[in-house]
Amino acid sequence: MEFMNQDGKLLHKKAEDAREKEKFLDALQFSDQATIAYQKEGNVLGFAEVLSSRFLTLRHLFEQTQDKNFMILAKHTVMAAVEIAKNSNDPKALAIPLFNLGKAHQTLSEYDLAISTFKEAIANMIENPPKEHNRSSVITEMIIHLSVCEYKNGDKSALERAEKALIDLATSNEPDKYSKDVWMSGGYMDIAEMLKQDDQDKAKHALNRAKEIIDSNPKLTLRKKQLEKVSKEL
Repeated sequence: MEFMNQDGKLLHKKAEDAREKEKFLDALQFSDQATIAYQKEGNVLGFAEVLSSRFLTLRHLFEQTQDKNFMILAKHTVMAAVEIAKNSNDPKALAIPLFNLGKAHQTLSEYDLAISTFKEAIANMIENPPKEHNRSSVITEMIIHLSVCEYKNGDKSALERAEKALIDLATSNEPDKYSKDVWMSGGYMDIAEMLKQDDQDKAKHALNRAKEIIDSNPKLTLRKKQLEKVSKEL
């Protein structure tokens, strides 16, 4: 098997690229191949993080099919990533799996669990940042997710924190423009969705900001589909 001679990071990137191109079966296959490669390399951090990548693919499948079985599988995949990271004795392995577990709880409207998990992820990112994610913009994106869940859980003051975090992200020196556009458009869509009952004008403004970002970057094909879905709900 050709993949047995490839390193985990290369296979992991292939999984990420395939997911963003909506080639979900390829993404799952590359994720599995990367898992095997990381194990051979003794790279527990990579092992846990590629499970988080697999979670994102499964969550996209849930969003596109509305088949809850995909979301059940996604949640338990990222729960496994967290457990593996905790057992690794590498504190740097924990932040990203925790962040994605928070996203699983958020998707399932389990806001109490999402809030506590995002807070734990942020604390780990500050105290033990993995080298590849050691940027203030990553923490800022986590704060956006946390603030959205706090708002949905009844803390209306969280809107101000979410908006400030988006401004901070916009002015950050995030080197990966694609990631920055994904995070910002997702943040604005989350704000639009959470405000649809409370403030239609602000919700529409946030949705327009998301649309501007998505329209300016043709690579954001997944975000474009998500935008269409949120637009129909407003």
